[in-house]
Amino acid sequence: MAISAKDLTAKDAVAFIKKRPIPIVCGLASLLLLVGAYYRSSTLAEMETQQKQKEDEGKQILENVSNGTNLPEQLDTLVAATKEMESRLVLSSERARNQQYFYRIESETGVKEVSLQPGSSSESTGRGPRHLYTGVGYTVSVQGDYHQILGFLGHLEAGQQFYRLLSASVSRQGQRGGPDATGAIALTLNLELLGLP
Repeated sequence: MAISAKDLTAKDAVAFIKKRPIPIVCGLASLLLLVGAYYRSSTLAEMETQQKQKEDEGKQILENVSNGTNLPEQLDTLVAATKEMESRLVLSSERARNQQYFYRIESETGVKEVSLQPGSSSESTGRGPRHLYTGVGYTVSVQGDYHQILGFLGHLEAGQQFYRLLSASVSRQGQRGGPDATGAIALTLNLELLGLP
């Protein structure tokens, strides 16, 4: 005769458990172990990802600590380099003083200045980020022999001011081998000096 679940009472359940305590405890323990294994396997991948992130953070912190040992000396070096660089900047409002730079190079190299015209400055517009530095534009035309022109370019290259060459043109003055051949070369440079707005 089969016993249905309706016919089972609390008394019968307690009697059943008392007759078979070891298999029931083993069954419950197996069930708990299966639930625990399932839960652990689902969180294992997440825990491994967290461990990897913590290891990466730890390596970055150790690298920062080892790289940060000389920070005060490096800061002093950067501050000194910035001061030295800023001493070489021109002010866009001081056009006459800026032109004296070119006149000094002209007198040192012996070239003849044909023209020195202020050009447009590459200041930042209202759109986009503002720049700390700007280019102060000039168009310089000089004339001289080969060595004077090279001297002018060398003085400009090694000079006090930082510059960016935008365009250059070179031409020979007079006809080659003709009666008015002077060996003179004309050089025109379109450049910007690094400066403050």
